[in-house]
Amino acid sequence: MIYNNSRIENPYFTYDNNLGIIAISIALFVLKLIFLSVFLLIALDKFLKENYALAIYIFSALSIAILQWYELYYGSTFYYGEVRDKQGLSFPFLASFLVTLSIWKICYSKSEINNFMIKIIFTIVINLGLYLLWTQVYESWNLWQS
Repeated sequence: MIYNNSRIENPYFTYDNNLGIIAISIALFVLKLIFLSVFLLIALDKFLKENYALAIYIFSALSIAILQWYELYYGSTFYYGEVRDKQGLSFPFLASFLVTLSIWKICYSKSEINNFMIKIIFTIVINLGLYLLWTQVYESWNLWQS
């Protein structure tokens, strides 16, 4: 027997077709394109001295990170069928990586040693904070079901 019902064939159907998830996915795609474009420009050293390129880079990186956490929250708060164990919502490693990249792109001090130490401290504190946030919302957002 062949079923032509896309809900049976695709266990992610309800999740993938939710308007909130679609909006988050489109926003993430656009921001990732912006991030990649500016990253390439900075990597090619064309606009390294231009503050607006760095500002766009950091804004897009932080926006992607925030949207990943928002998708994690949003995806864990609505019911979309009996396939909750198939959603695959886990710790947003890309968000952690992009926040770390943003930290390392900013110059905090004129002294190289101070600048390096500040970056190390910010990286540890923020990533530890993200992990602690993850552990705090793990139960309340029912992430153990993912």
